Amino acid sequence: MKSSSNIRHLQPAVIFLLGAAFAGICMLLFFSADPAGGRSLDLEVSHLKNGPSKLPSLDHQPDQEANSKVASDHHAEPIRSTKAPLVNKTISHDEQDIEELARRATMDDRTVLMTAVNEAWAAPNSLLDAFFESFRIGENVEHFVKHLIIVALDAKAFERCKSVHPYCYFLRPQGVDLSAEKSYMTKDYLDLVWSKIKLQQRILELGYNLLFTDVDIAWFRNPLEHITLAADISTSSDFYFGNPHALGNYPNTGFIYFKSCKKNIEVMRYWHDSRRRWPQNHDQFVFNEIKHELVAKFGVQIKFLDTAYVSGFCQLGKDLNKVCTVHATCCIGLNNKLYDLRGVIEDWKNYTSHPVWQRQMGHLKWRLPGRCIH
Repeated sequence: MKSSSNIRHLQPAVIFLLGAAFAGICMLLFFSADPAGGRSLDLEVSHLKNGPSKLPSLDHQPDQEANSKVASDHHAEPIRSTKAPLVNKTISHDEQDIEELARRATMDDRTVLMTAVNEAWAAPNSLLDAFFESFRIGENVEHFVKHLIIVALDAKAFERCKSVHPYCYFLRPQGVDLSAEKSYMTKDYLDLVWSKIKLQQRILELGYNLLFTDVDIAWFRNPLEHITLAADISTSSDFYFGNPHALGNYPNTGFIYFKSCKKNIEVMRYWHDSRRRWPQNHDQFVFNEIKHELVAKFGVQIKFLDTAYVSGFCQLGKDLNKVCTVHATCCIGLNNKLYDLRGVIEDWKNYTSHPVWQRQMGHLKWRLPGRCIH
């Protein structure tokens, strides 16, 4: 009887313990159904807040067919789900980086300016500083700097760029040192000038018009006033013979405008691929060789800009009342370019120091000759 009584007293405790154990097993089974448990949501939200990491280099080129599908409008969409992809998986972080820079730098008409520098050109008191100075002293051109992406071709150029400008992109061609001054037409020089073409193509694929300007150009007035949308491509000229549509003019692709359209994307691809036909020559030489092919094959309209306005040392615009830009063309050597560009900048300062009526008389001239300019 005593034993039976003890069992009756133990029954409530046993039932309680069995019930607690059963509840624990149920909860264990419930959480094991999601391997990540409740933590996966925390990780995903944290990733969305921080965003993807940015890599400053462009080590490979994206699939062109995939790139052509990128939308022309890149305003950020609101996050509607923590499981939505952050970026298109066909586009690398580098591609997102140049896309973001283009979005921030663009003008209202979706035009982006671009130049390229290496360590030698970006160093203090070198070409980049002269380039910036021309915008500061020119007539209503300083605002263009806000729309400029500077492509750095080496790490030191990238660091210098970031210290003086908000929109810098590190383009690092694989296996090539592009930091030092390159002797004209050496292999390293050719690698340097060709490295820009694929990136320019990418800007067009993103839906932006592109105005590429070499860094050895002084900007004094707005050259876009001489670029019309009727032409698909507008290029400066080393030698201009009076007809802007004549293919007999000699182009200089150091100052060139591309309208964003499908045929210009094909032109850029064809231009770059044509390097294999002239492996010992630079991009400008190849463009001149294929200009007839580009018109016949792709139906593009090419406009050659008058050197009276978009000028260079090869064929200098003599009238300071007309000149918009001056390019250190037909000039070999960094020191020679710098010497003559500084001279041009000083001549412009002298010109603008005079009253308008005196400028309009046309008596103020460039001081000639220089080391290259004549």
